[in-house]
Amino acid sequence: MVSTTIRVVNDQGIDVQQDGKEIGEIIVKGPGVIGSDDEWLHTGDKGTIDGKGHVTIVDRKKDILLNGKDAISSIEVERVFHDHPAIQEAAIIVTPHKELGEVLHAIVVLKEAHLLTMEELFQYAKENLEEVKRPNEITFIDELPKTPSGKIQKLHLKELI
Repeated sequence: MVSTTIRVVNDQGIDVQQDGKEIGEIIVKGPGVIGSDDEWLHTGDKGTIDGKGHVTIVDRKKDILLNGKDAISSIEVERVFHDHPAIQEAAIIVTPHKELGEVLHAIVVLKEAHLLTMEELFQYAKENLEEVKRPNEITFIDELPKTPSGKIQKLHLKELI
């Protein structure tokens, strides 16, 4: 029987705890995986693994902000923003910052006929997110750039701001 092996590892290549909470990079190897059967392919996806070996993808590696000991997923923050009644779509990206190194930046599309100020959105984030998960910057735009399949093109967002 041919099988593929999946691991979730930290930055040192050590397996994360199988608690469904600790985030690491998902790596795979085996027949059918690009490269040889003996090499691990680093997927660029961040995820968790639970005690039963179930892997959950939480974000792309490039969309995770490492803030001291915390790994902050852009997807987690986006979910909170999507819950706001005035927001049609939101994307969270990681951007460089002079003093802090990297920060979260929210790009927001409002629903038609809705108004929302930057201050109101910062207050909403303060009420609904832990301090380390709050975006430092917010930009309002008319439409998020997407692929033909509807996936948000975060790379293009980084070029826009």
